[in-house]
Amino acid sequence: MKQKDSGFQSTNLPLRIGMVSLGCPKTLVDSELVLGKLSPEEYVLAGSIEDADIVMINTCSFIQDAKEEAIDHILRLAELKKTGDIQGLIVMGCMVQQHAKELAQEFKEVDAFIGSGEYGRIPEIMSEIKKERQVLALGAPGYLYTSEERRVALTPQHYRYLKISEGCDHQCSFCTIPLFRGKYRSRSIEDILKEAKQLITQGARELIVIGQDTTYYGQDTHGEYLLPKLLKALDELPGVGWIRLLYAYPSCVTDDLIETIAQSKHICHYLDIPLQHATDSMLRAMKRGTTQRSTTDLLKKFRKRMPDLAIRSTFIVGFPGETEKDFNELLRCMKEAQFERLGIFQYSDEEHSKSAHLPDQIPLTVKEERFHQAMTLQQNISTHNNEKLLGKELTVLIDERDPKDSHVWLGRTYMDAPEVDGTVLVVSARELMIGEFYQVKIVSTEAYDLVGEVIFETAIT
Repeated sequence: MKQKDSGFQSTNLPLRIGMVSLGCPKTLVDSELVLGKLSPEEYVLAGSIEDADIVMINTCSFIQDAKEEAIDHILRLAELKKTGDIQGLIVMGCMVQQHAKELAQEFKEVDAFIGSGEYGRIPEIMSEIKKERQVLALGAPGYLYTSEERRVALTPQHYRYLKISEGCDHQCSFCTIPLFRGKYRSRSIEDILKEAKQLITQGARELIVIGQDTTYYGQDTHGEYLLPKLLKALDELPGVGWIRLLYAYPSCVTDDLIETIAQSKHICHYLDIPLQHATDSMLRAMKRGTTQRSTTDLLKKFRKRMPDLAIRSTFIVGFPGETEKDFNELLRCMKEAQFERLGIFQYSDEEHSKSAHLPDQIPLTVKEERFHQAMTLQQNISTHNNEKLLGKELTVLIDERDPKDSHVWLGRTYMDAPEVDGTVLVVSARELMIGEFYQVKIVSTEAYDLVGEVIFETAIT
């Protein structure tokens, strides 16, 4: 245990910063930006939370489970502050934007609460907390950064997230993200391309394009969907390996976007497109702006144009008013679509959401039963999809060495985004290079993961 101290240590050594980044990759980019605003002469990134002088926790507020996870972390870190194991504790992000005053009243140990739009004030706030003043920084939600701002990588250098926008203009009835992220704001194509070049220079082989809704990009600035134009420009950048697109909103997908992905040299035939449900009654109640027919037609259009497309989606079960018929139709949709990747969420009442006031709320036991039934079905679908890859040769990006076996590396195919999708366990007698592409033959399959052997020991350039 570190010696308990009444304030920040006065030494000539830089303070060690620990970062806990919760939730989605959009929050992770914010965490990288926050770290980038700290002077390297005054602050260094700690090797672990236990070794940190000051711990920052960037919170998620999307669903109740995320809020509970954040509270658990704050409670644990507050205890470390009480015992003197850490000197400072800063809580920031989406949950602060939504519940700042309640959090400040509950957690006196926290030195600063910073809203999702106040990251530009980090140096000023750090100066204030050194004076042992609790800071509550809360302004307009959602921080829109530029390529001029430094980011400290919290991912391996070979894959980096490229956030093209901030906020959301959609009014989905189950979601409160616009309240703590603000209105949709697009970065300029020029600025995004400048940052993309920087990331490639720093070693990125995979650029993962993110935003609350990437397909809405450009509507706020030009009144048109500019994602295809942006992707075409990214596709031409020297040195880029893979470009991966996340968070496409189904009602904003255009034929131009489909053609852009299909004809590109570097854009992965992979699409994250949250559909949320399958029946007209549920889609109307969720205010998704789509119908069962439009969704089915869109999926068919994608499959016809790109038969090898890996589609990731998410569905919500137990939404208010969801009948047995609605749920069975959702299962039918899953069987028909055979999604390569799928996440299932149990509906969660969110404060200030429109759906929280809807009648016919579904009992927790029913939600849990439907969740497990849907997940079991998807596991069977995933197992079947993976079995079709047995004996195939695939390009794999190596992420890391398996800590349990020195002859196994962990990698991903174009069908797999980091953290949320499957892994390829790559067997090789020779040393493989992390962050490089290899040709791999699939020799066995599991429900979500693959096992493969390197065909050529030389990386693909």
